[in-house]
Amino acid sequence: MHAIASSSPEYSLSVSRALRILSSFTQEQPELGLSEISRALSLSKTSVARFLQALEMHGFVDQDPQSRKYRPGPETARVGSLYLGGGMVKQIALPVMKELVERFGFTSYLSAFRDDQMLILLSVEGAGPIKYSIPVGTKLPVHSTATGKAALAQFEPDEVDAIIARTGLDAPTRHTITQRAVMARRLAEIRTRGFSTNWEERTIGIASVAAPVRNYAGKAMCFLSLGFATSQVKREQMAALGGAVSAAAADLGARLEMEGVRDVG
Repeated sequence: MHAIASSSPEYSLSVSRALRILSSFTQEQPELGLSEISRALSLSKTSVARFLQALEMHGFVDQDPQSRKYRPGPETARVGSLYLGGGMVKQIALPVMKELVERFGFTSYLSAFRDDQMLILLSVEGAGPIKYSIPVGTKLPVHSTATGKAALAQFEPDEVDAIIARTGLDAPTRHTITQRAVMARRLAEIRTRGFSTNWEERTIGIASVAAPVRNYAGKAMCFLSLGFATSQVKREQMAALGGAVSAAAADLGARLEMEGVRDVG
């Protein structure tokens, strides 16, 4: 699929701006006011209000009647759920993910590296009493997540430096890696053992493990992970969990290869 240049007569600036508004919502900021969106996108309040009205009419945003802030509407969830929804990747991945969930009771995710972030493609929620779930379509930082570090470990050091230069190393918690030398050592460890871990590096009380799903050529197509509360595991159990996720990722890679899937697109 090719991109349409902004100078093309087919290019719609209004559609582009409406989509930018939708992309403004994140897990950290699921609700935004008119002024916040206007400042973030450098658009006038009048223009933003017009776009929001159209998006609300079609169910892509909702407005809280009390706070007057906007949030993604039900139509975004419906459309988002279609991403890979009918594809072979989902059909092949879901049994592997469900097996992980049944075995450990934690939520399983399939993510991909996109534009210096991790995009959640699929998820299977754990059935335990404590549930930790991130919506499909959420974009997460690379340096403070298990999936992100697993992705960074696939790049050469100069490529990692370039990505970090673009994204930065902000510290949402006291456990977040904020020094490049420390990150380099962590990535070397990930390459050796085949999986990555995250213990409260992005959110206090939350941990995760992740491993790459490789194609026949050894290239990481996507990343399989488990997310859970730190109260549900002990630190010394992380290696065993990582090994289990790594084995499941290898199994998924083999299944995808058997069906001729060598990239998640």
